[in-house]
Amino acid sequence: MKCNNFVGKFFSEMNSNGIRYAVLRNYEYLPESCGGSDLDIFVSSKDIAKLAEILLKVSNSLNASLVSYTASNTCPKLCYLNTEEGIQMDIFVGAITYKTYLIVSEETIEENTRIYNGIKVLDDSLSNIIAFIKEILNNGKCKDKYIVPIAENKEKYDRNSLAKNLTAFDDKFIDTLYESIKSDKLKESILVLTDLGRKGIRRKSSKNISTFLSKILRLFKQPGYTIAVLGTDGSGKSFIINSITPVLNEAFHNGIRYEHMRPNYLPSLAVAMGKKKADEPTGACSNPHGSKPSGFIGSLIRLTYYWIDYTWGYFKKVFLDKAFKTHVWLFDRYYYDYYIDQRRARLNLPSWIIKLYGLFVPAPDLTICLGGDPEKIYSRKPETSLEEVKRQTKVLKDFASTHKKAVWVDTTTTPEESIKAAMDAIVKMMSKRFANTKL
Repeated sequence: MKCNNFVGKFFSEMNSNGIRYAVLRNYEYLPESCGGSDLDIFVSSKDIAKLAEILLKVSNSLNASLVSYTASNTCPKLCYLNTEEGIQMDIFVGAITYKTYLIVSEETIEENTRIYNGIKVLDDSLSNIIAFIKEILNNGKCKDKYIVPIAENKEKYDRNSLAKNLTAFDDKFIDTLYESIKSDKLKESILVLTDLGRKGIRRKSSKNISTFLSKILRLFKQPGYTIAVLGTDGSGKSFIINSITPVLNEAFHNGIRYEHMRPNYLPSLAVAMGKKKADEPTGACSNPHGSKPSGFIGSLIRLTYYWIDYTWGYFKKVFLDKAFKTHVWLFDRYYYDYYIDQRRARLNLPSWIIKLYGLFVPAPDLTICLGGDPEKIYSRKPETSLEEVKRQTKVLKDFASTHKKAVWVDTTTTPEESIKAAMDAIVKMMSKRFANTKL
């Protein structure tokens, strides 16, 4: 497992400053890395101000930026990123809650904390119960991965310890939970436990209007992003996407969403017209200009159909998702491809029509335009012609120079230089959104 410098420095500072904390789960690889997971961590309400200082110190020392922040009084979510690594943290402030309701108190967490590899972690028996309860209260269902650890260690649970640690719940919930564990019927009891848990939870934290407002504000200052990668055949789109995805997945905890060309909320036109089955594989296109373009009317219908996907489909599938979740949508090609190469999309329209429709298409937060020496690009993938590669490269470079959210990345240098240039552009773009955020 690759070492994560942010994780190591973070816990070094937490320990040296005497912060009262506990990692809730997935701690096996700490303090070297999070092992491909995010970091769920409880921090005492008395140490939150110091935590903010530590995060600033660590991020500055590693040239990392706060690239996503989901505000919450009880469990803010933070994502940090530099060009080589990232981390996502869910910070439980002073307690573990469900909405405005308390699940486990600060005192209970501190009583059940132990040391693992120099890191303070929550005892597994309690952390597994918490994960299970959070799942059923939030979703009304639960994956097996939250049930199995409890079932495999059922001898560790007794009625008294459950009641002592879960003081927020009434006796009926505690009794049902205990009996379900002992009889190996936890999965069968999920619906009953969900109902009892939601009705019988006792203590309630104070509501705060800022919690509601913070959710509304996410529509305007979103925790997620869209990135489009453009380039001619052979420019290295797949290579760049595959290279940046692991780093982004660290910062956004497997929150990368990939789409080809468009949001794909609507099926392809061929599927919509019954000419092709939805599950029929498309395969790689070895001759992008092999099909004859549609006439004017056919091209206009085709463009209008896909324009609906770029607007309404984008809103339904992409915009609302990245407004409330820490997801990054990566597009391999985008609407701007129509500016560069209509023939690939079987369009034959005046450029002003393409650009007029494009005025209403949401612009990605960043468009990475790939190119370089046309002869090198053509030698990698000679699917059109050298002259066509030269034409597309020039158009794309002009596009990058005139669009403020677009950058040019030369992919005919070394692979390391190309990846670094792409990541530099991504971090620079993302760092601006939350640059003035005070934790």
